[in-house]
Amino acid sequence: MNHGQKAVPPLDMHRLITELSHVRGKTQAEGAWPRKIRYSFDVHDLKTDTFRQETKSFEIQKKPLRIIPHAVGVAEILWAICPRERLIAFNDLTADPDSSFIADKARQQGPIFRSKQTELVIGYRPDLVFTVFYSGADFKEKLSQAQIPSFELGHFGSIESVQRQILLIGDVIGEEGNARALVNLMNERIRDLKARTPHRDHPIRVLYYDEGGYVPGRFSNFNSICDMIGAVNVGTEQGIASWSRIDYETLLKWNPDVIIVPDRSKLKELLVSNRLLSHARAIRSNSVYDVPGVYLRASSQYMLLSADLIAGIIYRQPR
Repeated sequence: MNHGQKAVPPLDMHRLITELSHVRGKTQAEGAWPRKIRYSFDVHDLKTDTFRQETKSFEIQKKPLRIIPHAVGVAEILWAICPRERLIAFNDLTADPDSSFIADKARQQGPIFRSKQTELVIGYRPDLVFTVFYSGADFKEKLSQAQIPSFELGHFGSIESVQRQILLIGDVIGEEGNARALVNLMNERIRDLKARTPHRDHPIRVLYYDEGGYVPGRFSNFNSICDMIGAVNVGTEQGIASWSRIDYETLLKWNPDVIIVPDRSKLKELLVSNRLLSHARAIRSNSVYDVPGVYLRASSQYMLLSADLIAGIIYRQPR
């Protein structure tokens, strides 16, 4: 394919985002309340870049009707499986189009709070707040002091871990049927995507190069994106677990076919103009691509949108 040809994603992006944004499954009989939920909690040790699993339990007294998500990925999942009137506030990143696929909807529905505005969150009188492993300890402690129930979700980066979190969230909020329907839809669209991407004897080797020289590995959303489209994530190929920082010499040594960088970062200009990298395959073939950050940071069902977009970029297949 010549590089003047417009990249066309294999799947219809508008249809895909519509499908992934509102999913309703079979109505199930109302489960018992209160309910006790036992679940696996994935912990990432930043110092050793390793993961471990812990078993946790959570008891919720009644079906939550006033829910606040404290992270973008959780908000995006809830937007698809939970009746919207039960979502009573969103954090500012969920309302940021550079970080969230539902930014416009979140701003319309509102209200919006900053991530550390615990008092404001408490004032909304939620009966459940979803926190994540990177929610601040002070935020979670103040919720506890105010006797606001909170449910902490562990690390999730791969598409499989996202699907486990969808099912878990469905159990917690009493929307198990919708959660299962979303996972089933994701699996169906992943099969569609794989069927529409080229099968190559030598898969395209793709490196995602982020600001600061950080590269994602095996336990990242980018690795799942590459798996879905039949590409090789060079970070995983080189033994990176989650994220690792590399220099230009290492980038040249790994010599990927394609380099993906976040737009608005000026990384493309820096890489293309660097004399050391002038011999790199991706530089010589003009295969360094800017991708909107929202697609690179996706940690929900919308990772399918990211995979669809990047497949269109690296294969440049006409429909």
